Amino acid sequence: QTDWRSIAENTRLVVAFGGMPPRNSQIAAGGQGSHSTEGSLKRCRENGVEFVYVGPVTSDMADFLGAEWIRPLPNTDTALMLGLAHTLLAEGLEDRKFLERYTTGFPRFRGYLTGESDGEPKSADWAAAISGVEAATIRRLARRLAGTRSLLTISWSLQRGDHGEQSYWAAITLAAMLGQI
Repeated sequence: QTDWRSIAENTRLVVAFGGMPPRNSQIAAGGQGSHSTEGSLKRCRENGVEFVYVGPVTSDMADFLGAEWIRPLPNTDTALMLGLAHTLLAEGLEDRKFLERYTTGFPRFRGYLTGESDGEPKSADWAAAISGVEAATIRRLARRLAGTRSLLTISWSLQRGDHGEQSYWAAITLAAMLGQI
């Protein structure tokens, strides 16, 4: 896990799928000795880190972060991430060198993303119809992610829906496409 100091010093944009509520972000067997999340988030904000919260519940992101709030329909985070990934690919914003050096299987995923394998491109328009998030918002977020030092986070809550593991696979793939794991 990336430590808060590194995030505060090196990240410009955090996109939190499912949020990052301070009330339950430090759960450990036997209890947590020191609750430092709120202070760490405040240091990030003071250092100019911007936050985007992707989720349906207002209480899953601290108000003091001033996060942009994107509200997809529940259980559609994977479609949203695929729309972001498609935008990166369509606009040539993916980190090809990172993908070639550190990943395997991207050509197969690209075929799925572009619709080559199933006839359905996973574009921002496609994702908008599923997630309820406007295609323009998806495209704008993809460009922001590619244009700055970004960190994607994904809460455990997303895996609790049908096919919940897919959102984690999509998040790792999206991070790899950005070259920012």
